[in-house]
Amino acid sequence: MGFKKPIERNSITMAILKTHGEICSPYNDGYVSWGMKQELYEIKFLLDEILKREPTFVGEEEWLEEQSKKQMWSELKR
Repeated sequence: MGFKKPIERNSITMAILKTHGEICSPYNDGYVSWGMKQELYEIKFLLDEILKREPTFVGEEEWLEEQSKKQMWSELKR
């Protein structure tokens, strides 16, 4: 039995980026934008909860540290 990838990262990423664009759109009022931002927070909270329950894998800590450094450098370059 082969591995079936349960999520498609690109489609999820595109949906999140599209939501970000809508939130920042000057054509949406604060009420609409706030509702969309709440949905992003709900997704974040769900992911945080799920990731807490997942096992830790070999190399995970190093990978997370590397990603954290990349994010820090990205912020510093702004």
